[in-house]
Amino acid sequence: MRQLHPTLWRTCRTLANPTRLRLLQLLLERPGSNVSQLAERLDLGISAASQELRRLQSRGLIKRTIQGPSVIYLPVPDPQVPSAAPLLKALQAAWEADRNGSEAIARLAKGLACERRISLVRALVPQPQPSDQWAHLVRTRSDNLKKHVRILRESGWVTKIDKRFALLPAGHPVQATLLKLL
Repeated sequence: MRQLHPTLWRTCRTLANPTRLRLLQLLLERPGSNVSQLAERLDLGISAASQELRRLQSRGLIKRTIQGPSVIYLPVPDPQVPSAAPLLKALQAAWEADRNGSEAIARLAKGLACERRISLVRALVPQPQPSDQWAHLVRTRSDNLKKHVRILRESGWVTKIDKRFALLPAGHPVQATLLKLL
């Protein structure tokens, strides 16, 4: 059996996609659905739904299994992927609190859908940083930093206080879980 080692930034990139989030939310609501049922429910082509389900499976967030003549999917985290179980639990909690919360989840995931931005967030965990020091800590140029800071601010990860950048408090279950996974 092939062992999965998905990176956090790739998992976030997967979760930043609204279609994948809708599929995952539907699987949490209706575990054991097959591709045809999921595709029909979300008005997707079977091929597109299958492709998106494979992406979720490659991140360890769902399990594909054969039941009789059908291939079904379950929201069962892959035990070989340490981030899968806590993320799935956080996603479920987020949707239980706000059934329409996929937009917020996608926005948060987009913030960490890049290795550089994960490094930037990690550098702020111990304490706020002035931009020049922050850029130095993650070994990037200040012009490159601006692009990433804009995305991190828009996605709800960082804020600027005086002349220092700081992490925003994790007010969302997915954000809190992602911070723990850093």
